[in-house]
Amino acid sequence: MAFRFNVMFSGIVDMGKIRKAVTVFDLPLRLGVPQYVEYEPPPKEWCTPRWCPNEGLLIAEGCRKGVCIKYKVVVKTQDGKRWMVGRRGRDEDKGGCLRPQVAAALLELATKYDVAVWYEKVETGNLLRPFVVRCGVIVNGVRLDQPYCRTVDECISFILEDYRQEERRLREPPPPDPVEELLQEWPELGAFGREWIERFAVLRDRLVEIANALRRFPWMMEVIRTMNEKPQPYAIFVLMAKDGSDAYLSFDWQKTYSMRGGAVREVRLELERIRYEEYDGKMREVYRPRGLLAFAAAAKEYVRIL
Repeated sequence: MAFRFNVMFSGIVDMGKIRKAVTVFDLPLRLGVPQYVEYEPPPKEWCTPRWCPNEGLLIAEGCRKGVCIKYKVVVKTQDGKRWMVGRRGRDEDKGGCLRPQVAAALLELATKYDVAVWYEKVETGNLLRPFVVRCGVIVNGVRLDQPYCRTVDECISFILEDYRQEERRLREPPPPDPVEELLQEWPELGAFGREWIERFAVLRDRLVEIANALRRFPWMMEVIRTMNEKPQPYAIFVLMAKDGSDAYLSFDWQKTYSMRGGAVREVRLELERIRYEEYDGKMREVYRPRGLLAFAAAAKEYVRIL
């Protein structure tokens, strides 16, 4: 079992010549890890018979009962007897961001569980304080957030409850991958590539409509595969002749492709919208050729299915 504290202080003073045993922090005292302060006495003219300011570096480092700590903290005293943290500062400067009652709870849990502490730096974007330190607890290899509790017993209860919930969650099968689900049901979407599907997976209904159109006209998949940049789903348009004999694939109405003579070619789209009508249970736009082509005997009407 290993339970490790790493506590570092910024602004550490130079090493002095006097080394003195002190008691400042409760955790090293409970573990039996000695605390000592190293400091250099100030000039005599700074002192009075009852008052003499000293500043030094408190060090407490060692392992007991499977719990390892490492404190390096600036401390101050006015009478040479009672040492205190030298300045107000960040939580990590005052012994780490783990609260005392949580630390005591971990000591109790260390007899039955493999416990530890995790730390991470989080950038704030603030020039004066560019990052903050977050920490939490680890129980049997399961990473947990630091609980908000008032007493040691309450902390133990919260930690164990979080641990059991996280264990149950880890045992549950992972949620299905929406991309894999789409590809299994609609393999035609593979023409766009997995990265494109992941990007637009939230537009599932639109992707299904696109896949349905590609299933009707497989030649459209070959066009999409050859494109360097795949269009976004709502920039894809498909118009189909009412008899199903012909179709157009268009991207943002700029580039249009059609099957001509057994080969796919880029064509000029010369259609105009004439009305709306119901098709496949939805109101669809209906197009016909422009100008004189509209009156030709072979003129077809096209329904926009996508």
